[in-house]
Amino acid sequence: MRYNLHTHTCRCHHATGEDREYVEAAIQAGIKILGFADHCPQFFPDTDYYSHFRMRPEAAEEYVANLRKLQKEYEKDIRIFVGFETEYYPKTYPKMIDFFSQLGLDYIIMGQHFIGNEYDDLTMYSSVERESKGLLKRYIFQVLEGLETGVFTYIAHPDIFNYKGDGEFYREQMGGFLRELKRLDIPVEYNLLGMKNGRNYPNPLFWELVAETGNRTVIGYDAHQPEALLDEGNYQRCLDRLRALGITPIDYDEIVLKQPKP
Repeated sequence: MRYNLHTHTCRCHHATGEDREYVEAAIQAGIKILGFADHCPQFFPDTDYYSHFRMRPEAAEEYVANLRKLQKEYEKDIRIFVGFETEYYPKTYPKMIDFFSQLGLDYIIMGQHFIGNEYDDLTMYSSVERESKGLLKRYIFQVLEGLETGVFTYIAHPDIFNYKGDGEFYREQMGGFLRELKRLDIPVEYNLLGMKNGRNYPNPLFWELVAETGNRTVIGYDAHQPEALLDEGNYQRCLDRLRALGITPIDYDEIVLKQPKP
């Protein structure tokens, strides 16, 4: 059964298309399970910083309500779930998770685009090329700290950190990271958007390590346009790469959707 739990909407200010268009594209593509996981609102302290790549808090209720309406309307054709993609920021996590619990979400996934807390002086964007061993360790520590909360269904693009330093150090650190993810029973995502756009992820070395460690794997479209769900060529290329490594993505029935609660 084909599924996708990583779908965005125009509310994040860098995706396009109406919610209904994503649903109808998914049905056309033969997707049976469609999860919306738009970039979530965050609640930063009073600073000059504002994040422009995510949904604003005032849009969240309408987001959930409209998707619940489509969920009912299309129930004979597709199963729709409502969630968010979010970073784990230690300083804002409590307020964020309390907000989530009031919305009645089905699940959340982690996508750690920044380390630190995004708004503070110690923040770093994960996809910028870096050779710092310390920053790679910080990324791993922060992700694992967030996943230990037990509220995340899986981790999106776990290989987003763009480390360009010593390969053996990367292998050692990411090998340990993947073993911890396996211990926590957190599936890892092979990201179709990164594949399509030639980003630094999916990272071939990372996925060799996934094959060695045997982590449970999902395919995530990371769709920012409805037509991304119809790109059969990109989907098949990703499947071929995983199969060449001996990795078989898990079925939807093997995923446990975790409802975020304080």
